[in-house]
Amino acid sequence: MRQLISIFMLLIIVKTSAQINIKVGEKAPEINITDWIENVPTDKSLNGKYIVLEFWATWCGPCIAAVPHMNKIQEEFNQEDLYYISITDESIKKVKRSLKRINFNSIVVTDLTKKTQINYGDGVKGLKAYPLTVLIDKKGIIKWIGEPKKLDSSIMSTFLSKKKTKLNSEEKKSLGFKDIIRDKDLKYYFDIDEAKGTEMLKQAIGTSMFKLGSYRLDDIYNEILNVKKSQLELPEDLKNKRFDVTYKNIEKGGDLNMLERDILQKLNLQKKTKLKTTKTYIVSIQNKSLLEETLEKRFSAKSDADDKIIFTAYTINNTLDELSNVSSTSFKINEVDEVKYDFIIEIKSEKDIIESLGTYGLIVQEEDIEVEYVMLSKKE
Repeated sequence: MRQLISIFMLLIIVKTSAQINIKVGEKAPEINITDWIENVPTDKSLNGKYIVLEFWATWCGPCIAAVPHMNKIQEEFNQEDLYYISITDESIKKVKRSLKRINFNSIVVTDLTKKTQINYGDGVKGLKAYPLTVLIDKKGIIKWIGEPKKLDSSIMSTFLSKKKTKLNSEEKKSLGFKDIIRDKDLKYYFDIDEAKGTEMLKQAIGTSMFKLGSYRLDDIYNEILNVKKSQLELPEDLKNKRFDVTYKNIEKGGDLNMLERDILQKLNLQKKTKLKTTKTYIVSIQNKSLLEETLEKRFSAKSDADDKIIFTAYTINNTLDELSNVSSTSFKINEVDEVKYDFIIEIKSEKDIIESLGTYGLIVQEEDIEVEYVMLSKKE
């Protein structure tokens, strides 16, 4: 549940429909830049330039995952009067830390005043969705708004040839969840159905109300019930099925036994546990100077970036728990360290994970230990 709380309280849902202060065809708000950090142009004036403005953050996995795609777009469409600007509102130190590991071809800047994020976001607090890309023509008119990975050659060709482009269609809003939240007389609610869509959605209010869209059962057990995927056995016919889950428990929000009971009952499952001797990677701190203590004081977050995971303000132990979920082998630390760090970990293979941990001064040794497994099976 800890991952759910830390990320969900931010209400970070990557949907371009959350941006309400800008529209295609209207004058673009001012772009305020406090610091030019990487690939700084000789001419810093934005007047009379085509601009590909990309909003990103160091903790945002989809932002980092979109960088190679945006680099390819820049290689294909590269002219003197076209500026690719990647803007964040984070500190220079935090940004430079990510730039050591991620290659941006774009002009990387920050706006510590947050004026740009506010102007292009909700007009009050800032952006409610990351990443976001905005195409602005030489006259300062917005021509396209969307997710960076949806920006393709066709859109860029149209943009630079001054033809009108179309907005992406708005994403469907979650149905019924707001009504469930607002019903003060409804103390407990649970529903699970086979998902109609394929896009994973996470929404939550505190620890007692959440909605999951298109989640596999192992995702539910992992994120909500804190059972590692590598220690969960499922019936074959349920391994790839996806479910929509709505949950509200305002009296016992922290007690998830009721939730698990209802999941098992609705899916006609029974639960057993057993100990198994299994290969485990034991992690030790070899060089603490390589660990990057977090600069983020507001929240902790985990975000996927294709073949990487971005951890912001995570302890080593919590990071290893998450890595165990994407690996066939569990990772454990042999010492206590409650300090929170930032990590960018390659996850294509166990070898990549181990090598990434090594860049932060962490060494890995293989051991056989007894681990408790959760086994779900169909009721007879």
